[in-house]
Amino acid sequence: MSALKHAAVRKSVLLALDFDKTLTVADTFNAIASVAKHKHPNKRDFRWFTDKYMEDYAQHESHWSPIIHKHAENKSVTRSLMDQYLESLRQVENASLERIRDYKILAGVSRVELYNSGRQALFQPGVADVINYFLRVPNCHVCVISVNWSTDFIQGALDANGVSNQPPISVYCNDLKFSKRTGLSTGTMYPRLVVASDKVAVLETQREVLASRYDSKPRLVYAGDSLTDLPALLSADVGLFVGQNDHVAKWCKLLDVEFSKPRFDENDKTLHRLLGWGSAIDIIENS
Repeated sequence: MSALKHAAVRKSVLLALDFDKTLTVADTFNAIASVAKHKHPNKRDFRWFTDKYMEDYAQHESHWSPIIHKHAENKSVTRSLMDQYLESLRQVENASLERIRDYKILAGVSRVELYNSGRQALFQPGVADVINYFLRVPNCHVCVISVNWSTDFIQGALDANGVSNQPPISVYCNDLKFSKRTGLSTGTMYPRLVVASDKVAVLETQREVLASRYDSKPRLVYAGDSLTDLPALLSADVGLFVGQNDHVAKWCKLLDVEFSKPRFDENDKTLHRLLGWGSAIDIIENS
């Protein structure tokens, strides 16, 4: 039996994907900011906002690093500690979004401009093949869950990189507010996904929606590259850790999570390390 036929006889599947550096080769936040830069040449450079974010992050880490280190020495690191640490980043992220709102560096941009900018984003080799494969599998639902700032940007990237739009892929992310009068962005944002727990909440909601449709919870597959993705990766039946983020590897070690090894006390949930998308289909099908 082929992998596709094998997948078709399984229960429903929810394949959820992070965007930046999971699907794309590089982060795209600067690309989104650049769309508006030419319209506001006298406004602060995006580098200033990045520097301010890193200052806040460094202060946050100076508080948390000794706490985590102490727990690591005592071998008492838990998921609860990780969740508290990641949730505490909400203040850092919200401060960054407030600066972007107050300085309106993303004001005056149309959805078409964001879409066209997204079309310049490059996906990692094999990403489109994997997504298109699972879009053809009956009862498999694919979505993007990202802390990115624009649905239009993400949609442009999906279209330009050869991802099918049949059936359409749902995109859950932050989004700019647009003026009904001009159709241009106001510079403020709907902050729907800010920290790791927001991603988990979206996952759980989508899983419940599919459970009500199919009378059982779908098999959950999640792919992500960063620490913001780790709780979602660990909550998935099959987690795909994309790349080599040191922070993710560190926390996995602290939590005694081994790659490609089923966690028997968690219904055999498994976290795999994905160094290239070429192996993703086999991993998902055979896990």
